[in-house]
Amino acid sequence: MKAGTKSRFRRYQLNKSSESILQKGHPWILSGNLSSAASIFKEGDWLALVSGSNQVLGFGIFSNSGPIGIRILQIGNEFSESKLRQTLEDALTRRKPLSEMTNAYRILHGENDGIPGITVDRYGKTWIVQVYSAGLEKLGRWCIRILQSLCSEVGEPKPVRILLLSPNRIGSGKTIRPRFLKGESELPIEEEIELRKIPFRVKLPGQKGGLFLDVRNLRSEFLNRPELVKDKQCAHLFCHTGFTSICMGEAGAKSILSADGSEDALLEFSNQFSSPTEGLENYGSKKDRFELKNSIQEFGNHSLVRADLFREWDFMENRKFGCIVLDPPNLAPNQKSVPGAKKAYKNLIQKCLQHLSPGGNLILLSCSGRLSESEFEKIGRQTLDSEGWSSNKITKLSPESDHPTKKEFPEGRYFKVHIYENCTQKTQQRS
Repeated sequence: MKAGTKSRFRRYQLNKSSESILQKGHPWILSGNLSSAASIFKEGDWLALVSGSNQVLGFGIFSNSGPIGIRILQIGNEFSESKLRQTLEDALTRRKPLSEMTNAYRILHGENDGIPGITVDRYGKTWIVQVYSAGLEKLGRWCIRILQSLCSEVGEPKPVRILLLSPNRIGSGKTIRPRFLKGESELPIEEEIELRKIPFRVKLPGQKGGLFLDVRNLRSEFLNRPELVKDKQCAHLFCHTGFTSICMGEAGAKSILSADGSEDALLEFSNQFSSPTEGLENYGSKKDRFELKNSIQEFGNHSLVRADLFREWDFMENRKFGCIVLDPPNLAPNQKSVPGAKKAYKNLIQKCLQHLSPGGNLILLSCSGRLSESEFEKIGRQTLDSEGWSSNKITKLSPESDHPTKKEFPEGRYFKVHIYENCTQKTQQRS
């Protein structure tokens, strides 16, 4: 895409609505805002976006599948390769402070870093590249070449392996095996990552590429403020592969009960308690460990259990916890699902309160981008109030530097962490 880039752009005239979207800085033009003239374009066509007076306003990449019709790459009347390089250099530079405490972070965060529809995650010596539309693959490969060339300039370690995940793995269509852009290895890959010298083995590729990197702000909060969990019996619901639970233990939790619905996630979690030589090569022999639901497996002060947390919590029995972390999956994948998501959050919070000790901490997470920060807070506050609880302090964690947000792109502010501290029942307050 380097040589002759300018000549590859096809012209598309924006209507007034789309022109306004571009000028406001939003990175998407939805398919519903495109005119019938766009029907001639193919998936992945690079477009020069022109106004009604035929002036070039910006440049984007067309998609004929999904709700996003054009992802806007640059604004202006000239496409600049040097500007693209600077955008990527800025992204790498923002991550520099993180590299001093961890070797696992998001190098490129799509639209929020100015490169729409592409993410690049570092896990130790491996980069995981995800493109969210088949037409973005050429851009993705170009960005990877630039990022590699920038590594030595900004002090970023060059990867040994780069794995590209097919867009069809994320969306619909025929599944295509992941492809290596650099290096070769048997899949899955096992990398050892660390956060503040706390080791964790991660299997690649996994859900979201390999690990929920956005939850690092909560993991760091536990390490910075151990009083949230220290000497408490804790529960982590929807624990995935358990790195957050591990950090709770490192912060001094007396015990941690971790529950998830995925056998594979819990198996990967349980392998953290084995020596490295007893990791993935024994995957098959341990596969039935979490076959039974509601059967608790003990690993020192960690207890792991597979459960359908949307239906039954029998494994909790009558236990009370000094800290409960609730981190469900995306409950609002589309706008139509938002009312149901609000109801589901409320039900889950109500169940948590039944098991929260007086004076305990309730930590609520949401990765549902269609629920705003204020809406999520409203659900939490109203549910506590209706159940007769209150909190004397609510702490909202900001995303870390590898998950930047942009005011022009509210959809990118998807991840919320709200800590309800020192929760008490109102009857106790009156007494």
